[in-house]
Amino acid sequence: MKASDICGGIGMLSLEEAKELLFKQIHELGLSAGQVEHVPLWEAGGRTLAEDIFAQEDVPSFDRSPVDGYAIKASDTTGATETNPVTLKIMDTIAAGNCSTKVLAPGTAMRIFTGAPLPQGADSIIKQEEVEAISGEILIKREVQPGESVAAKGEDIARGEFLIPKGTVLHPGHMGILATLGISEVPVCKKPRIGVFSTGSELVEIQSELRHGQLRVSNIYTLGEIIRQAGAIPVNLGVVKDRIEDVTNVYEKAARLKLPVVISTGGTSTGDYDLIKEAMDLISSTRLFNKVAIRPGAPVIASVKEKQLLIGLSGNPAGAAVAMYILILPVIAKIVGTKKELEKSRARLTDPYSREGGLRGFLWANYYEENGCLYVTPHKNQFCGALKTFSQSNCLVEIQAGKVSLNKGDLVDIWKLTG
Repeated sequence: MKASDICGGIGMLSLEEAKELLFKQIHELGLSAGQVEHVPLWEAGGRTLAEDIFAQEDVPSFDRSPVDGYAIKASDTTGATETNPVTLKIMDTIAAGNCSTKVLAPGTAMRIFTGAPLPQGADSIIKQEEVEAISGEILIKREVQPGESVAAKGEDIARGEFLIPKGTVLHPGHMGILATLGISEVPVCKKPRIGVFSTGSELVEIQSELRHGQLRVSNIYTLGEIIRQAGAIPVNLGVVKDRIEDVTNVYEKAARLKLPVVISTGGTSTGDYDLIKEAMDLISSTRLFNKVAIRPGAPVIASVKEKQLLIGLSGNPAGAAVAMYILILPVIAKIVGTKKELEKSRARLTDPYSREGGLRGFLWANYYEENGCLYVTPHKNQFCGALKTFSQSNCLVEIQAGKVSLNKGDLVDIWKLTG
C-alpha cells in the first residue's frame, strides 16, 4: 500500500521548508508540549528548565557585611579626619552565622566579619584596614556614609523577581541561584527517547571482526551523540540488513517502545537495496517529503505514523551528519522543550573556492579567530565517507546553490559545531 503524501509527490524541499514542516508536524502530533519531571538539584545541570523561576525570597534575606570590619553609626564619624579621628568603643563581635543580641549604642562599634548580619542600630560598616584598633577601641580618620559597605536585604535578588525563563539549559550560575533559593527539586523537561538504526547488509556491529567487504557501523554512534547534544536520549535499535521485513520489524519495535522519533541511516536513495521508502509505505505512514535541497545529505525522507515521526537519512556519514546537525537537531530540541541550533557566524575564506553548480552545499571546515576576525579553511577532502575530515572539523561552511566562485578573503556563512 502506498503511503499518502502531504507534499503531493514533490521531490525536494528547501532546508527552511523542511524544518518548518517538521516543526508543524511535531506540534500537531503533540510532541512539542514537553513532559515535565522533577529532579534533584544535584542532577539538574545541563537539563532544560520546564517552568519559569521567580524568587520566593530576598537574597540576602537580611542586611549583611560583605567585608571584615566594624559596624557603626555613620553619624558618629561626622568631622573625622586624619588629624582629628573619632574614637569608638568595641561593644561586641559578630561572626558569620551569628547575630548580636545587643543594640549598637551611640559612640560604639561592633567587630563584624564577612557574611554576618548587620546589628540593630548600625547603618554602615568600615573596613578593618581603614581603622586603628587600640585596647578595645577603634580610631576612625574619615567620615563614613550611611549604607557604606552594607549588602542590603534583597540587593542581589529581590523577592518576586523573574530570574530564569523556562526553556533555559541550566548552567553552573543557574545552579547557584536555585540552591540559594532553596529549590531542591527542579522542574525540567523530560528527555524524550529517540530511536536510531542503520541499514545495510555490509554493516556489522562495532565489536565484530571484519570480513572482506564489511564495515563497522558508525552512523548510529555519530547520530546518537548529536541526539544527546539536542537534550534527548538515543535508543540504539541496531543494524538492519537490506531486507524489507527486517526494516518494518524495527519500525514495529519502535512503535511498541513508544519512541516519538525514529531516525534511520541508509536506504534513502533509489537503488535496489534502498528500502526505507518502501518500508514506510508498508506500515501505512504519511509521507512529508522525500528529499531536502542540501549537499551532502539530500536524501532525507520524513513520514508520520500515528504519534511517531520517522526520519530516513543518507547512509553516507558526512551526509547523515550534515542533515542531522542543520535539520534534525533543532527538531529534537523543540521536542525537548528548548531552542537549539548550530550557531551561525561569518568568516573570511583562507583559500579560494569554486564549483560549476549544484545544490546548496555544506563543507567540513575549521575556523579560527585572529585579531578579532574569524577565518575559515575548508578541508580538501569533502568525500561523503571521509570520517577523519568530519572528526577534525569545527564548523560547516555554507555554499549557495548553483555556480560559485569565491576568492580568498571573501566572507562566507559558517555553522559552528563547537561552543
